[in-house]
Amino acid sequence: MSWQPPERDAFLELGDAARVDEEIAARGERRSRLSRAQEVATWDGTLEDLAEHRQRVIVRLAGGRSYLGALVALGRDHVAVRASGGQVVLVRASAIRSLRPEPGSPAAVAAGDRERSEGRTLVDVIGRLAEERARVVLGLQDVDELLAGVLLGLGEDVITLRVEPGEAGVVYVPTAAVRELLLDP
Repeated sequence: MSWQPPERDAFLELGDAARVDEEIAARGERRSRLSRAQEVATWDGTLEDLAEHRQRVIVRLAGGRSYLGALVALGRDHVAVRASGGQVVLVRASAIRSLRPEPGSPAAVAAGDRERSEGRTLVDVIGRLAEERARVVLGLQDVDELLAGVLLGLGEDVITLRVEPGEAGVVYVPTAAVRELLLDP
């Protein structure tokens, strides 16, 4: 007696075909949702997605300065990046010219469509740091060199900063000119 293949079971084949059809439909639905998410992606939604995943990024600013680190938080008008050495950099969102995932890390097409969560503004943060007389480094709009010192006070629209030794004295900075603020770990 020789081996004979089993007879075909029409009910099993019908079930298999239905499962295949369901899987094809599910894949099509996933592709459709992803395509739609990419079409409605926003800058703020993309920043939210990257911050939620603590994505390591290179943030390039107007003027050419850049920072490498994990995007860790979003404020109303700024982002927070934690550099490898633990330093936190707050960058005004309007100063960002590009944001790139760290080379070698996976990246997808922008798909976030949420609005920026309500949070503190950069000026709110500066106010709290001024209360603590924190040592900071400021990057200013259209100024290449960074300004280091101790925050002495915050007015309606002006910051008072005691500059580091060597440039002993006080400097006044309009809050609107601040594009980045570096904090020591």
